[in-house]
Order: sequence, then structure tokens, then C-alpha cells
Amino acid sequence: MDKTADFKVQFSGLKLGVHTFEFVVDNTFFEKLEYSPIDQGEVVVQVELEKKSSMLVLNFGIDGWVMENCDRCAVEYQQHVIGEHRIYVKFGDEYDEPDEDLLVLPREAYEIDLSQLIYEFIGLNIPLKKVPCDEDGDTSICDKETLKLLESAASEEEKTNPLWAKLNEIKDQLDDK
Repeated sequence: MDKTADFKVQFSGLKLGVHTFEFVVDNTFFEKLEYSPIDQGEVVVQVELEKKSSMLVLNFGIDGWVMENCDRCAVEYQQHVIGEHRIYVKFGDEYDEPDEDLLVLPREAYEIDLSQLIYEFIGLNIPLKKVPCDEDGDTSICDKETLKLLESAASEEEKTNPLWAKLNEIKDQLDDK
């Protein structure tokens, strides 16, 4: 069975112009990807395919959520993902990706598998720093015990590490000015 059949678009029979497709990415999509750090989520992907005589233009609109872990307290939360991306598809002798915004498909190709592009665009819309309480100020989802352990470890290090004492002196001097 083809793992990506649901995400293939056959463009050979389409007329010139704009065509719209919608894909729903859910847990089964992420489970099929062997090395995906994402295993849960629900993302709606709108794809606008503009067929021209010598190329295709694909506009992706992504909106949904994926499960992530907070970088500070490790609590699992729903990370909102939203974004827009554009890919140009040209035709040549063989498959190639010469640029991040350009794909070259063989001239005899009649369909395009969007699953890898969709996965990459979802990943690009996940922030590098994942601390949801910093984004919205809501600490209700934070793991309070982990935060207490982090605070006590930091204060303990400040007490025992002479570098912290010196840095705190410099900080106090700057605050006084």
C-alpha cells in the first residue's frame, strides 16, 4: 500500500488555470513517517495549484496544531502551526531540487506527491523555542514541580558558583546607575 497516496495530485488532466485541493493531516500521517519527531496533530492544508503551459505554481496554506513538549518544563501541549509557502515546479530531464522554492519533475511526470512538502512546511512553522507560557503568559499548563526543581537548582548554583556572585555584583552596579 502506498503511504502517500492521499497526498498525490494528478495534474496531467487538469486544464490551465487555478485548482484548489484540501488535505487533512492527522496522526496517521505522522505515524507513517519513520523518523518524524511529530507523532500527533491535526493540520488542514489548502493547496492552490496554478497550472501554466510550462510550469506549476503551488501555494500552500497551513493551519492546525501538533503536539510538542515545552522546552522549559517538558509538559506536552498543542502548538499552533500556521503559515503560507510557495513552490514552483518546472519540468526537465530528471527529478531535482535546485532551490528551496523550486522542484524539477521529469517531463513524463503526470502527478506530484505533496506529502514530503506538507511535512516540511509543518515543521518549518514550529517555533525553535517552544515555551508556550512565554508566548501567552499563561502558566496554567506548566509542570509546577519541574519549574520548582529548576528554580531551586538555579538558586543553588548561584550560591555555590563564585562566577555568579561576581556577575551579580556587576549586575547590581549596573542597576544602581
